[in-house]
Amino acid sequence: MHEPLSDQAGPPDVYVRGAPPPPPTRRLEGQRHVPVAVIGAGFTGLSTALHLAEAGIDVAVLEAKEIGWGASGRAFGQVVPYLKPGHEAIMRHYGPERGQRIVDAVAAGPDLVSELIGRHGIECWAMRSGLIFAAHSQGGRRDLEHRTRYWQQRNAPVEMLEGARCAATIGSSLYPVASLDRRGGNINPFAYARGLAHAAAGAGATLYERTPARGLARRDGRWTIDAGDACLTADNVVIATNAYTGDLWPGLRESVIPMRGHGFVTEPLSDNVRHTILPERQSLTDTRLLYSGVRMLPDGRLHGSAHGPSFGAEPRADWHRVDARIRRLFPQLGTVKWQQAWSGWVAMTTDHFPRLHELAPGLYAGLGYNGRGIAAATMMGRDLATLVRGARDDATVFPLTPLRPLRWRRMAPTLIRGLVQVYRVRDMVDEYRLRRAA
Repeated sequence: MHEPLSDQAGPPDVYVRGAPPPPPTRRLEGQRHVPVAVIGAGFTGLSTALHLAEAGIDVAVLEAKEIGWGASGRAFGQVVPYLKPGHEAIMRHYGPERGQRIVDAVAAGPDLVSELIGRHGIECWAMRSGLIFAAHSQGGRRDLEHRTRYWQQRNAPVEMLEGARCAATIGSSLYPVASLDRRGGNINPFAYARGLAHAAAGAGATLYERTPARGLARRDGRWTIDAGDACLTADNVVIATNAYTGDLWPGLRESVIPMRGHGFVTEPLSDNVRHTILPERQSLTDTRLLYSGVRMLPDGRLHGSAHGPSFGAEPRADWHRVDARIRRLFPQLGTVKWQQAWSGWVAMTTDHFPRLHELAPGLYAGLGYNGRGIAAATMMGRDLATLVRGARDDATVFPLTPLRPLRWRRMAPTLIRGLVQVYRVRDMVDEYRLRRAA
């Protein structure tokens, strides 16, 4: 089975061009000891390092490739105040007290991201005008109305859009109803990762790029990280590699299912057309089962996500699905000129909840964001820093859970490919019914 670490292509050019310069990094030479070593320089690892460094703790970050190279530099860019399961599922899973705490903390996740962006002056296209969730079916409408009522009862800025107002806000008459949540927003995720790295380095963290951790062992009360020609020892280690997790710790890679997500951008649209699409610059997703994200980038490019191969080696660009959907959604576009496509790996868990682990004394891991990683991974980094500093998990948002490798993980691609085909048919039927009802 092709593993995420085998990929060669980096983050998309459209994100890289819009990002600040790389942060200062060093080459690890000889042997060094630090109180905390973080493995992985994505949102989780960089947030961990930043929160530790700001607390005055000497922390070193080891990144096998480049800052933000993995999923953090390829994400769709939505900063979402939800986990994949809804508030009721969270309550059932974690219990009413911890569940409510998680619901509230995740709802404030965009606040955390926005605060870090503002405090550290991170230039990352930050736009907090909200998120639109459109109903692609009657069942989707009921779900959105239920969620909207819950948050309105808690005085959150969430509202339903219908008819002409819905069409004007989206720039399309495809959907009769949608929910607008003004707590969320959009960013350039690669630029955000670099910004977190700059902030962490400015607070005293040391960043090592192109320094893969080849081995991890406990010796004489310390953790030893084999980095090839160099060696790093640490009192505490955080593994923050998410879908790109290798064999550093038994069973960790097998506890999540990496699946590919796909992104596409057009050439810049003409002025008269771009202003008719999502005019307030919210991003749009709908209630279908497969990927459906759409947003406008600052330079006038349309950015879409669509389903593609979920597993295997890096695929060639396949514009068909995203092109067909975008043309149905925004017929005013005419012929769409797609310019770039990319993919990255999303770490999925069987119940769609993130995982926070204490794998051994002084060894922690956080992963499994199920496509909600920008806010959730930033929060997880804060939680990991809290644990490293000696707190118990009653001081964190996410609770510590035991590591549970999936025995059937090697069968996952076959099972999920079949499930995706079922989802695709269901989405096609729902969309056909939606068009017939319009």
